[in-house]
Amino acid sequence: EKQPMATYKKINVDIGLESEFTKLPAEVTVGDWSYFLARNRKGVYQLLSNVCPHQAVEVVDWTGVFMCPAHGWRFEYTEGVCVNGPNAKLVGFPVTVEDGHLIAELPDD
Repeated sequence: EKQPMATYKKINVDIGLESEFTKLPAEVTVGDWSYFLARNRKGVYQLLSNVCPHQAVEVVDWTGVFMCPAHGWRFEYTEGVCVNGPNAKLVGFPVTVEDGHLIAELPDD
């Protein structure tokens, strides 16, 4: 018998007015967690985790890409896709625009 996919409780978090984010990517902190607000070429927003999928080291904004200082993995700004290593990407969480506010759907831990 197939096991159901793992699910987690989600919460919607208002991260601020869309008009306040004039430069992307932008650092956003929600509780104890830090993210980068990014927008892809189609205009869709998401919060990208600032944790490298390799060994959970915090990535940094490094002039045009996010970079993991541990092994130099680099991730592009719009979708968090690794550009110089394995098939990897930063975890992303959906963000929608509601009445001018950016609303992120995040795990409720």
